[in-house]
Amino acid sequence: MISGLLGAFKTLTRFPLPPRAMEREERTLFWFPFVGAFLGLFSVGISFLPLPPSVLSALMIATSAYLTRGFHLDGLCDLADGLGGGWTKERALAIMKDSHSGAFALITLCCTLLIQYAALQHLVQLRLALVLVPVLGRLMQVLGAACMTYARSGEGTASNLVRSAKKRHALAAGMQLLLLFVALSFLVPMTFVYAFLASALSAVLVTLVVMRIAHKRLGGVTGDVLGAIEVLSESAAMVGFLLPLA
Repeated sequence: MISGLLGAFKTLTRFPLPPRAMEREERTLFWFPFVGAFLGLFSVGISFLPLPPSVLSALMIATSAYLTRGFHLDGLCDLADGLGGGWTKERALAIMKDSHSGAFALITLCCTLLIQYAALQHLVQLRLALVLVPVLGRLMQVLGAACMTYARSGEGTASNLVRSAKKRHALAAGMQLLLLFVALSFLVPMTFVYAFLASALSAVLVTLVVMRIAHKRLGGVTGDVLGAIEVLSESAAMVGFLLPLA
């Protein structure tokens, strides 16, 4: 249990944990949402600063990027370049492996961060939402890893994780989401519960779209695709939270 939790933190964050060999990387998947909640607490801490919502939003995005080493954002950029510039699976995967960033990466990154920046300005005082949104993003990564095959024939950043993930891990993620929804229905006003439901549905919808595109264009997922799933689903979750509250 402890090794799985530490492995999840080492995979998803920059915290200086001691190196530890993981015989079964799939055990980290159960802990992905807990890592998301932990990262969300940093946004909660920032929300207490006596600063305008615009500044708080920028600080939250910057802090998240720093704590995760920009890992997921880099995956989003690589996927955008691969899909935008590669007309075949082989060419797309080759572009995604290139360390350079092209126009598609910059456009996608700027648009995504702009959406997050705007949405967070309305979520800065909804502190529970600041925790739940990154939880949803990590849950969607579990869904992508468990329901898709690995796109590359050789080894890669997430090859062992994806190949060892099973459908039961997706089921466990679904159960975690269901339990979270039930708990919220007893603890917070129903308006917030509806907002969380809209947020979760938005995250799932975007994840399914990305998975569909990855399956069609790449034949599966890679570490970059999982990173893109996290960023895009988290962005969708932010917007989804605002819909019932508008």
